[in-house]
Order: sequence, then C-alpha cells, then structure tokens
Amino acid sequence: MNQYQLLKLFLSLKKSQEKGISLIELIVALVISGIVLAMAASGFVNILRANQDVESKTVRSSNLQKTLAFIQDEMKSARAITRTSTSCAGSDSASCLVLTYPDGSTIDGTTCTITNPRIEYGYEDISASTATQWLKPGLLKRKVFCDSTSGGNWQVIADGLVSGNETNQPTTNCHAELNATVYGTDSNGKGGFRFCLDTDDTDPTTAPNNRLAQIFLYGHIDNNTNIPISVITFARSE
Repeated sequence: MNQYQLLKLFLSLKKSQEKGISLIELIVALVISGIVLAMAASGFVNILRANQDVESKTVRSSNLQKTLAFIQDEMKSARAITRTSTSCAGSDSASCLVLTYPDGSTIDGTTCTITNPRIEYGYEDISASTATQWLKPGLLKRKVFCDSTSGGNWQVIADGLVSGNETNQPTTNCHAELNATVYGTDSNGKGGFRFCLDTDDTDPTTAPNNRLAQIFLYGHIDNNTNIPISVITFARSE
C-alpha cells in the first residue's frame, strides 16, 4: 500500500468519526428515555399515594383513640353515668350518653353553679349535608350543662363516623357484665356512636353508683372500602 492509499484510508476513517449519530438513532434514544422516565414517575406517584393512604388511616385511627381517651377522662370524674330518656335536641341519637358531676364541679375551666351539672354526648348524621369542614358522614358531639349560660351549643369532637343510611352497619355486643341494650344510635338503631351502661337508669339521683360504661366508636379508616372499625373503652368513676 502506497502513501496515497494510506492517506485516502485515513481521511475516510476521520470522515466516518466526524459523522456522529443519525436522526433516527437520536429519536430512538429519546423515546427510550421518555419511557424510562414515565415508569419512574409512575412508581414515585404510587409510592406517594401509598404513604398518604397509610398516613391517613393512622391519623383517623389515632383521632378515634384520642376521642375515647378524652371521654374516659371525663367519665372518671363523673358521679353517675346515665342516658337521656328521650332524644337529645340537636342530635340524631335516640338516647344520649350523660355524665353527671357533683355540684360545684369545674368543667372546661368553669365552676358549675347549677344542680347536677352534666355533659352529654350525641351522634349526628351529616352524610347529606353540604358542609365541607368535616370529613363526614357522622359526627360525635358534646354539650356541657354547667351554669345558666351553658348547654346551648354542641361541640364536635370526632367526625368520619359511620352514617345511619349505610347498609354495612356494625354489630355491637355489650360486655357480659353490662346491660345488653345498646344506646347512642339513631331511632333506627344505626350510626357510628354506641354505648352500654352498667345499669339502665335515666335519673342520676337514683343511680349514683352507675359508673361503668362501654363506649363504641365506628369510624371509616379506609376510604376505598369504608370498613367500619370499633374501639372499646371502660371507665369507672372513683
């Protein structure tokens, strides 16, 4: 091979190296990169959704536990635990839970001036409501009767409870040591708030030793399947 042929071969190789990638190769590379990025983004979104779902369930379950702990603390200070003989005004419960305290007790920082001060707990179904400030469909509400100015307003202390119009209603069984009748539900025996009493008496003056109750809260922990769960607590006044 002479010098001319060597020079020709060198120029041919150099031209081939300077040519670079073709447009088709570039398009193929971009398509593959896009597919990889789409799969990675989809996996990341699924992870975020899974984490959010777990966090949401944890928060809702924790809220129910905190609500029961709050009620339990109030039960421990009561001198009698009874129920209303009729439905509570402003709630859907056919019979509300009533915690009666000694005269002169302090409730929510206020020294009570009425005889037999009390706290009532009732259930309200807001599944058909347009209100947006609550998780829905059911609420647990609390009302304080302590002085001449109290007792007019309900406070919401828990939401996301089972509503009364759902077909998948939980089954509630009272503890063997308690009265077998379940209270707190609506007039059709439905809803996410229920309780059983040691003695079925609506008058705290005739049932001063009625200090044991079993509380049930049924809340929607899973938005997808709406599975009701129950949490139970016992409290005895001392």
